[in-house]
Amino acid sequence: MAAESTSRGRPALIGAAAAIALAAIFLAAQWFWPLMMPSAGRPNVLLITIDTLRADRLGCYGDRDAVTPVLDALAAGGVRFLDAVAHVPLTLPSHATILTGVTPLKHGVRDNAGFVLGPSLRTLAEQFGAEGYETAAFVSGFPVHHRFGLARGFDVYDDRFPYGGDPTRPPYVERRADQTIAAVTAWLAARSGEDRRPFLIWLHLFDPHSPYDPPEPYRSRFSARPYDGEVAFTDAQIGLFLDQLARADLRDQTLILATSDHGEGLGEHGEPTHGLFIYDSTIRVPVILAGPGVPIGRTVATLARGIDVAPTLLDLARLPPLPDAEGRSLQATWGEGRAADEPAYVESLFGRLSFGWAPLYGWHDRQMMFIDAPRAELYDVQADPGQLHDLSGTRTADASRFHRIIEAAVSKAPVAEPASTSREAGDRLRSLGYTGGSGPIPNPSLRDPKDSAALAVRIERAMAVERADPKKAIKEFRSVLIEDPSNPLPRRHLAVALTAERRFEDALAELKQLVAAGDTSAETLVFMGECYRLSGRNEEALETFRQGAARDPRIPDPLNGRGKTLVAMNRRDEARQAFERALVLEPDDPEALGGLADLAIERGDLAEARARLETLRERDGEDTSITLKLGVVFVRLGELDRAIELFSEVVGRQPGNVDAAVDLGGALAKSGRPAEAVPYFERAVAAGARSPVVWNSLGFARLESGNQAGAIEALRQSLRVKADQPNIVAMLRKLEGR
Repeated sequence: MAAESTSRGRPALIGAAAAIALAAIFLAAQWFWPLMMPSAGRPNVLLITIDTLRADRLGCYGDRDAVTPVLDALAAGGVRFLDAVAHVPLTLPSHATILTGVTPLKHGVRDNAGFVLGPSLRTLAEQFGAEGYETAAFVSGFPVHHRFGLARGFDVYDDRFPYGGDPTRPPYVERRADQTIAAVTAWLAARSGEDRRPFLIWLHLFDPHSPYDPPEPYRSRFSARPYDGEVAFTDAQIGLFLDQLARADLRDQTLILATSDHGEGLGEHGEPTHGLFIYDSTIRVPVILAGPGVPIGRTVATLARGIDVAPTLLDLARLPPLPDAEGRSLQATWGEGRAADEPAYVESLFGRLSFGWAPLYGWHDRQMMFIDAPRAELYDVQADPGQLHDLSGTRTADASRFHRIIEAAVSKAPVAEPASTSREAGDRLRSLGYTGGSGPIPNPSLRDPKDSAALAVRIERAMAVERADPKKAIKEFRSVLIEDPSNPLPRRHLAVALTAERRFEDALAELKQLVAAGDTSAETLVFMGECYRLSGRNEEALETFRQGAARDPRIPDPLNGRGKTLVAMNRRDEARQAFERALVLEPDDPEALGGLADLAIERGDLAEARARLETLRERDGEDTSITLKLGVVFVRLGELDRAIELFSEVVGRQPGNVDAAVDLGGALAKSGRPAEAVPYFERAVAAGARSPVVWNSLGFARLESGNQAGAIEALRQSLRVKADQPNIVAMLRKLEGR
């Protein structure tokens, strides 16, 4: 629900090396793909979900200012549904619905935080896989990370998000559309030419999600409308992929369905983004179909729903339906004897689970929308598409009927109780505006979200600056708590802002208030443990991490916290055991891998350090700290060429990275190339790295390059920083002939 922002901090364009690599992949693909035609009568299937895409921001849905020629052309060449709705305005639960064909009431995923899709329902990927399809997913945002259960049934689930370069946001949150398109293209090119199985690809693109920061030239062109710039960029990237399918003669054999998980408020009803309300601004989405079995140029007025996506794809591929699906195939809506409309159940528990406010339930058909809230609302969505004129006071019979329908549906569903979310996962979700709580809220206010929209915006804006401007955030959180004292979220994030100011004791005081109010979640206990650790209260930290692990033994955070505390206490063998236990729970956990790598370096086990760091680097090659640390390990192993390669990579990407310049200079000097080392030491000095080590390294590199005067100058500078260096004093006297 954050306002438009341009703080994503992503690179504007693909680098030259990446562009060359992508071109090579496309060339290879043109050779491979003709060998990968699907079996006769069985189409390839491409499901595209564009996160946070409002239908009315596409040209084919009436936006004359939209720059979406690819999706517009797809609609012109297939079927477009005039009215389509998502069942929940949140990424994870909406995608769970798309992939299972059932609403959140049945699959049980009610929010992004604290929920995982369970194994009881068969998924779209499992059904296609059982029928001989090769299944692959390429996703772009952390809310659909494999840990949340959506990977089931996919042979490949690519959710490798880059580290990111914004220090105010957690790493590994999202990747841009061009990176995801490159990944799916590489996968297709690498498929065996003998594998003639048809494929199901789920392509998830996250760019229209806030914060809005499209790359150039879209950033400049849409400077006043960055959300639309993200949509235009995403459309163009889809076009590149569809062009490759066409060049490989695969486009005609591929069934394509493009849709979204939810829309975006963009200020309507006081909601800048999405999640809190269930008006059409955040639940109306596009549904476009094209390919085998789909008529050309057809517009369908029948209401389409998220639960209809999986049944439709299976039907058009002539495969058995999902046994538990609540949706239906949309194929019946565009033929003769067109099927009648069916209504859609809609919900948002975001306000309830995040803030303790009332949940929202809705019932939506083509004509009417009912919202069950403390003050119910009823709208004629055809006459009032903006949902500005509430009819619940005049059409009381309709409102009562809809209320009874919703009450009956909701009463059959289990109570929505979120489980613990790891602190790392919670941080990533909150960085995307998903302000989910850490567990049940003991004393919820159950106020109507309509009365608190402005409060929600204030909370999220404070969260956006809690690390970059903690003083401002602290002031805002305290103000919010005066107005809504039972709301646990601003208190939790007040503690986050206090830790950013290193006021750990004050943060602990706020967290203890949460615990006193009944929040004994693992996430809260881990947060408390970190505050104890950072304030040097190690024994209390260990006890609190123990309680967190007992509260939820499935998450790695308490073990990672224990490991870091034990390192600080010089109990390294126990720390190693803690990190290894964390890896059992989450095999690619970066904190545990990093902790084990550091311990291995300390005890001289360079083979283990290398293995751990290479695993981390494979997970994310853009994390320069991992790359530099791995380079240092290669230096110690004597593999100088490999070290120089890694250091050069970082210097090339980040010319101002002082550590990389020093490391590269040192590796070059050590490998007998002092003249090449000198410019990197000089660059480091110019950037402010003027420690004795850097000055001495520069001095000796100059000396070995034949520049004695320059060497003398550098060594003198080193002694000015630290006079007590007998070896340097002796060397300087020798060079000066004294």
